[in-house]
Amino acid sequence: MTPGAATEYRSFDTVVDADEAVNFPSEFLNFLDQAGLPPHRLTLKTGCPIILLRNLDPPKLCDGTRLCVKKTFPNVIEATILTGKGKYETVFIPRIPLIRRISRLISRDCSSQ
Repeated sequence: MTPGAATEYRSFDTVVDADEAVNFPSEFLNFLDQAGLPPHRLTLKTGCPIILLRNLDPPKLCDGTRLCVKKTFPNVIEATILTGKGKYETVFIPRIPLIRRISRLISRDCSSQ
């Protein structure tokens, strides 16, 4: 609903260790939504509010800090802190590789069935 052009960020589809990789189609892996991880496709616009999911620079940038997107770049988001210690300060949120082992995901999903 926010006017302006949207920037879409997608997760990386790479394998860290090919020997431990399980051969699932990338479409299936991109469909999964895991707790604590952002979605495969994240669409942001200038002026939209976001919430930080990881501690980057405590106490200023902690888990749950609310920010407002100021500008988007391919690997960085420029934002203004809306709540907390560094209120109204401009910060840069870098693209962070989040690696999760698929073996733990499969064993957890299978044990819940």
